[in-house]
Amino acid sequence: MNAKPLVALVCAAEVAGMAAYAGFVAQLPSLSAAWDLTASQAGWVSGAFYAGYGLAVPVLVTRTDRTDPLRVYLPSMLATAIGALGFALLVHGFWSALLFQVIMGAGLAGTYMPGLRLLTDRLEGAAQSRAVALYTSSYAIGTGFSFAMIGLLSTWLGWRWAFGLAAIGPVTAAVTVAMVFRGRARRRTAAPQDPGRQPFGAVLRDRAVMARAVAYGAHNFELFGLWSWAVAFLTFAYARRPGDPLQIEPTLVAAVLTLLLLPASVGGNELALRIGRRRWIVSVMIGSAALAPVVGFAAGEVVSAALIGLCLVYGVAVAAESGALTSSVVATGDTRQRGAIMAVYSMVGFAGAFAGPLAFGWVLGGVGAGTGAGWGAAFAAMGLGALVGPAALLLVDRRGGDRPRS
Repeated sequence: MNAKPLVALVCAAEVAGMAAYAGFVAQLPSLSAAWDLTASQAGWVSGAFYAGYGLAVPVLVTRTDRTDPLRVYLPSMLATAIGALGFALLVHGFWSALLFQVIMGAGLAGTYMPGLRLLTDRLEGAAQSRAVALYTSSYAIGTGFSFAMIGLLSTWLGWRWAFGLAAIGPVTAAVTVAMVFRGRARRRTAAPQDPGRQPFGAVLRDRAVMARAVAYGAHNFELFGLWSWAVAFLTFAYARRPGDPLQIEPTLVAAVLTLLLLPASVGGNELALRIGRRRWIVSVMIGSAALAPVVGFAAGEVVSAALIGLCLVYGVAVAAESGALTSSVVATGDTRQRGAIMAVYSMVGFAGAFAGPLAFGWVLGGVGAGTGAGWGAAFAAMGLGALVGPAALLLVDRRGGDRPRS
């Protein structure tokens, strides 16, 4: 199988494996009301998914330096299915929702970067960079698919059936990838290592890699804060202007919002190759940080169609550096430690993903979830967190970053 079908297959498996990914946040307003959750508690449940990811990723992703990534990928995909089914059958409130969010997050930890490793071990050069951008942006397709599917199925069948049916996705992904990759040799990029040795020390001392990891954390802080609260934000804004036309179902708007990561990330990566990755990443992150409070304070102040447009523009701005960041860290790091680099990169990145929804909920609840000021302040907090990324790239990585392609 040549590069294009291989990339397409792994990207499709990623999308299928994420079927239950947005389940809670797609139903956040209704589940928060049913379980009597505060804004802070809703933030904890949203962030718990990424906490599970962050806790599992150092162990699971680093194993790909010592063993075939398939040995990590397949059991983790099945764990994701178990988490979705458990959420459908056993969740009845805050604590049980936390538990199964953590399980699904840990399952993603064993599939997302190991899935990327399945590709990067078989590709190199420009093909590798483009595959990384396509794969990372397929995360958005999976998220958008999950928002739309969970929203529609919940309307027709209820949220429990929606989660239960979503468990089919990761099982299908595991079976398909197993059939294609079993027995397929990979290009070795790392020397065998002592199983008890985790080469994190060298990665943590690499200023260029760590600057990009911190920037990824800031990127995820803003991106996942937006994605986690988009449905609740639009629900609040619609309620303040009940007579407005074009009040599109919030889960469908959120689906489109996440799908914008694909063209934004791929197009951004191509531009970054031409003007320099670091220059692109810094510029885009500063721009999205400036736009964040504009979106938040617009709730109830502009017509719904204009607010949706603002959200979509902001979604592009937040996503446009995603592919460039990940392809940059892959190109920058030592190939012999790629698994460890991806583990540290993911761990720092998804610490930001955990903190973003939680910080959003804290600020929103502290200022007032029923006020425009509360939502504006919460979005402004996302923008302030995003500015950590440009600061890290400009102050920590003193080598000057990536050069533009001639």
